[in-house]
Amino acid sequence: MATTATSIRDQLEADVNAGVRKPGERLPPVRALAIELSVSPNTVAAAYKQLRDRGVVIGRGRQGTIVAPLSRPTFSQLTSVPDGAIDALRGSPDVALLPELGPAFAAATAGDDVGYGDQLVDDAFAAAAREMFERDGIDARNLTATSGAMDAIEKILSANDLRPGDRVGVEDPGHVPVHQLVRAAGLQLVPLAIDAEGIRPDALREAMTQKLAALIVTPRAHNPTGAALTPERATELSEILAAQPDLLLIQDDHAGAISGVDWVPLIPPGPRYAFIRSLGKSLGPDLRLSVTVGDITTIDRVALAVSNGPGWVSHVLQRAAAYLLTDPATKKLVANAERSYAERRTRLIDALASHGIAASGSSGINVWIPTSDEQATVEAARAAGFAIRAADPYRVESEPAVRVTIANLSDDQIDSLAAALGAATTTSHSSPAM
Repeated sequence: MATTATSIRDQLEADVNAGVRKPGERLPPVRALAIELSVSPNTVAAAYKQLRDRGVVIGRGRQGTIVAPLSRPTFSQLTSVPDGAIDALRGSPDVALLPELGPAFAAATAGDDVGYGDQLVDDAFAAAAREMFERDGIDARNLTATSGAMDAIEKILSANDLRPGDRVGVEDPGHVPVHQLVRAAGLQLVPLAIDAEGIRPDALREAMTQKLAALIVTPRAHNPTGAALTPERATELSEILAAQPDLLLIQDDHAGAISGVDWVPLIPPGPRYAFIRSLGKSLGPDLRLSVTVGDITTIDRVALAVSNGPGWVSHVLQRAAAYLLTDPATKKLVANAERSYAERRTRLIDALASHGIAASGSSGINVWIPTSDEQATVEAARAAGFAIRAADPYRVESEPAVRVTIANLSDDQIDSLAAALGAATTTSHSSPAM
């Protein structure tokens, strides 16, 4: 019989993995399970907390503790679009607004071959990346390349000697892989409520009453909500962070040039920090490449992890990215994409408002729609021929919502989707919780 918090946690987690306990099922109240197992209620409460930290269960206030729907969603589960549905789900950019990769790869393969023991970062890519960062006032002397933003975040966390149980602040709702990386590292996920301007100051203050080892932030084009830091919010959050100078601050600018708003970062409170920019949203999802700048210790350790793992990020990819980052035609195309996404976001938000539905999304390619019933809203969209995403996998403690990716929607499709959601809301005789 399980008698410790760890053994109770392990048994319940095994039950979830085996399907004995189903998504949405309520776990026994703490005191009831404590009596059943002849242990202290504090032991059961500790086990439930560990399960919440791992994303296995969700605390729903008076509803109790329930098994999390899609508590460990796979990428395919999150990105599967039903046959025949219009894709407003996957978070991918509009392929018509991406550059042709042929010329870039032709230029990339014209250079010298790279072999074992060569430098990790191609000179042309380093120069283009430094220029990109320095335009936004970021010191880019210390720089390295990884295979995307999540690869960078995983290596940065590992590079800074965080210990199992250390508290890491994350946005709630927030990017699913970020939450999963934190949990997989044995770290304690600390959800921070956000609004349209990013992390709420009250949430950060509350979290910092106990020490945070690290904080992971998306300053703009936040996934899934489209939130973006304003100068005022960034200043307030930076002032709060200044009280803990040993905190590791990671800022993920995954959408970069197509975000639609200016770059407004937080000020690192101390010597440990990293800024990440990946290129998939602006140059192509299959260009699995990001660049990270930060303090010299962090960058050196991340570079060592790359060297000891995959060895290096393909120099063909790096040279292709350098070509695209400096190509005038590509710069023009990216600027056009930024404008187009902004217009589509605004059109959907305004169209929803005309049907009495509040939504937000000031940057990036997603619009966030609070709702009282995620699945009903998803089904209403599906009945109209659209695939949108329930927010549950993104949420830890935040309220229900749905995410709509606008990148591949025409004006007519946007209007049709808004009308379908408006009709569903009217039919239900209750507006979504905003």
